[in-house]
Amino acid sequence: MATPKKKSLKAFIDNLYRRRIARYKKKLQQRQKLMKLKDEAQKTSHSLLWVWEFSKKAVLICFAFYVIVQVYSMYVMVAYMDFSHLGELITETGEIVQNCVFAYLIKAGLENIGKIWFSRAKGDVHKEPPDNDTDEPVG
Repeated sequence: MATPKKKSLKAFIDNLYRRRIARYKKKLQQRQKLMKLKDEAQKTSHSLLWVWEFSKKAVLICFAFYVIVQVYSMYVMVAYMDFSHLGELITETGEIVQNCVFAYLIKAGLENIGKIWFSRAKGDVHKEPPDNDTDEPVG
């Protein structure tokens, strides 16, 4: 009688493993579908998205370098008690950050002008309500 229990126990364990494998296969298929959808979405997304993100990153990196240079320079000037180059440092690093931010603002402005121009060309202009302001008295 011991053999039927072993077979039923073995069958029970095999059934558990089959169910677990089926769940894992189902999860794998769902993940593969999700990955396909993500890949398709990235392929169909706007091709200049990396340029926009890159320009924002460039401005942040430029500003981070500016802060790092200023802090390091302050430390070195205090350590050696030599403040003779302070004015030139502030001027030069300020100009670099100013040029970086100015270039970003120009790029952003041109993008906005392009968006407005193309939206008007498509006819997506938001129409304003008619002006009901008359010179007649109210009432």
